[in-house]
This record gives sequence, C-alpha cells and structure tokens, in this order.
Amino acid sequence: MPRLLTAPVSLRRTQAREAAQRQIERDNLAELIADLDKTNGPADPQAVASKRAKLTSSASSDAGAAA
Repeated sequence: MPRLLTAPVSLRRTQAREAAQRQIERDNLAELIADLDKTNGPADPQAVASKRAKLTSSASSDAGAAA
C-alpha cells in the first residue's frame, strides 16, 4: 500500500520542480528583455506584432502538417 502513495508524491515533486524551472526561465527572460530595453529602448510594438504573427502562423502550419 505505501508504494501507491509514493507515485503521486513523486509526480507532484516532479511537477513542482518543472514549474519552478519554468518560473526561473520566465524570470531570466524578463531580465534579458529589461536589459535590452535599457540598452536599446523599448521594442517597436508593430515589429513585435509582426514577428509574433509570423511565429504563430508557422507554428500552426507546422502543427497542421504534422497531423
């Protein structure tokens, strides 16, 4: 019976570790963006929107091709 209880605990521990890693990555990315903004000024919103559209359209077309 104890073996059944260890799997969920282990899973939760792994999920917590992965969530912590994602948070660290987001924090590091935010720090990089802040440094870039300080050095180069803020990003042009239109350029960001254009790049985002290209990235999301290629991602959705890639997903369609994989299906």
